[in-house]
Amino acid sequence: MQEDLAARLPLRNLHWKAPTRPLRSIDSLHVDLVPSKESAQLAEAASAALASSQGATGTPTRTTEEILRPPTKEKQRLHQIPGLRQTPYLKVYLLRCDDSDTYKSTARKQVRDWVKEHTPPSQSSSSSAQENHDAYEWMIIHVVIPETPAASQPRGSSSGTTGDKEKSAATSRWARGTTTLLEKLRADFNISTKTAPDRVTQIRLPKERVPQHLMPAPAPASSPAIAESPQEQERAWADVIAKWKTLILLSFDLRVSQYEEDIRKNESQRSFPGWNFNTFFMLKEGLARGFESVGLVEDALLGYDELSVGLDTVIRDQAKDDTQGGIILSYSEDLFEKASHVLEQVQEEGNAAHNLHDDKPIGAHKKDYRDLILNNNISVFDFRSYVFARQMYLLLRLGNSQSARSDLAAKLQPRPNASVSQRSMDDSSIGMKSGDQTNMSEDLYSLSELCSRSLNFITFAARLLRDDLINGYAFLPRYGSRSANLSQTKVSRCDVSRCFDR
Repeated sequence: MQEDLAARLPLRNLHWKAPTRPLRSIDSLHVDLVPSKESAQLAEAASAALASSQGATGTPTRTTEEILRPPTKEKQRLHQIPGLRQTPYLKVYLLRCDDSDTYKSTARKQVRDWVKEHTPPSQSSSSSAQENHDAYEWMIIHVVIPETPAASQPRGSSSGTTGDKEKSAATSRWARGTTTLLEKLRADFNISTKTAPDRVTQIRLPKERVPQHLMPAPAPASSPAIAESPQEQERAWADVIAKWKTLILLSFDLRVSQYEEDIRKNESQRSFPGWNFNTFFMLKEGLARGFESVGLVEDALLGYDELSVGLDTVIRDQAKDDTQGGIILSYSEDLFEKASHVLEQVQEEGNAAHNLHDDKPIGAHKKDYRDLILNNNISVFDFRSYVFARQMYLLLRLGNSQSARSDLAAKLQPRPNASVSQRSMDDSSIGMKSGDQTNMSEDLYSLSELCSRSLNFITFAARLLRDDLINGYAFLPRYGSRSANLSQTKVSRCDVSRCFDR
């Protein structure tokens, strides 16, 4: 089952249309198949039970109840401002139910409990803005095992999944009014409105793809199994993938709408006392990162460009007010410590060949910038460096550069101890320029835009760094308790400036 799903990833040709935005097309969307914590624990317990059973008798035993039983879920506190990519967009329940009696006695209640536990905020009367940042959808896949009563049931006249009418003796028997398992699931769990999506589908596994310990015990055949052609099997998988795309876009749309509402509300309070740009930044960056996570890189870049303009405005306003201890610091304590160390070495050794930075001075992961922003403890230099680093990374993705492809490929490598590869061969180009270009071709326009911005930023950052160091000299000695080393630094303000001039 997992191998079949992974073979059909990444998702292709998604089309997202928001009420306030033009149609956006997503050529390729990477999807991780991540087991929930509960299912991983259940699988581990089942494997241990299987090994114990095989060691004792040589014949494994595993009941339907053991496979279906959903453990209780412990609620976790959400982050203050969650990101769009850190929580699942779609939760899938894989249901094995072999016959109607099992469904009536146990499976229906178990699925109902799971649906109740995992009803997303968009369908809950008690939804909140905090929850909508992590909105998700849910889906049920009925997995049919060969040589079970469910395997002899047609999909049902209302399913429309395979597109063909069943042509067997079993069809006429079921057509006399008996409801199939798939029809029961749809009747019990689909919402009966015209706009509600279909959340129930069915996959019939071929016998050769089912581990022996999951096959049912031999029993007299009550009716012949319905054999599906390869075309019908492929149409069933296409139905699963189509539902995935629909439901993922639904949850994505709700998250985007919530972020846009929060951003509008926060921006409307800009003139009020106590308004905090850092909180506004985190909200808007959450939206930009959401666009980035689904491959809408141009929309993400536009978000950071708007934040860069907003940062300019806030810094100018703060300079006019001459606010002491304002929202954005005028110095970086760690940079001043490094500069002081370099100056001490210069004075002791008489050698000016020392650097404040390594070979890659600009990077979004050089520091925990997001934590600094959340805690209102970030300097002007660090803030601008972080924004530029994010713009640079997105332009590299748009340009389909080799470095961006390598970075994405490293992120999409299979997780350790994964049973199957969860990365498609062409996932390394997600979110890149596409169309008629090959995966290896680069978009020179985006790369030239990156070069132009970089040249401007280098000059700009040089002035920022000089001001940062000079401001650090002016402020930090007053707070010797914050840094014992700095209080003993034997350098002058002119020394700091001369060090940078070198």
